[in-house]
Amino acid sequence: MFQSQSGVVPVNEINFEDEVLRSKLPVLVDVTAEWCAPCKAAAPVVEAIAKSTAGRLKVVAIDGGESPDLVAKLGVRGFPTFLGVGGGSVVRSRAGFAGKKALEALSEEISALRVEPMSEFCVPAACG
Repeated sequence: MFQSQSGVVPVNEINFEDEVLRSKLPVLVDVTAEWCAPCKAAAPVVEAIAKSTAGRLKVVAIDGGESPDLVAKLGVRGFPTFLGVGGGSVVRSRAGFAGKKALEALSEEISALRVEPMSEFCVPAACG
C-alpha cells in the first residue's frame, strides 16, 4: 500500500478492492478532481482527518479524471463527493464540501462503523 505523507492513500481501479473493500477499517473515500476548486479547498481538511484518525479510519482519494470508470461505478455525479465505505458497501455519501466541521462530523460517523471486510461492492441503490 502506498500512502502519501498526508496519510491519504491514492486509489484507482487497480487497488480499489484491496484498499477499500478489503480494509479492516472503515474508509472515507474522497472522490476528487484536479480541476475542482472545492476539492482543493477540502484537501487540507481531508489530510488533517487522515492524520487525526490514523488507526481507526482509512482515508483514500480517487482522482475522477484518472479513474472515470470507478467514479461511474460508485455513482458519483459531482466533485467532491465523500463516501463512507464499510463491509463492502457505501454506507454514507455526501456531495460537495460543506466545510471543515461537516467533513469532520462525517468522518466521525464513518470511523464509528464496525467493519467486516467483504470482497463484493454494493452501491446502496443496487443493494438488496
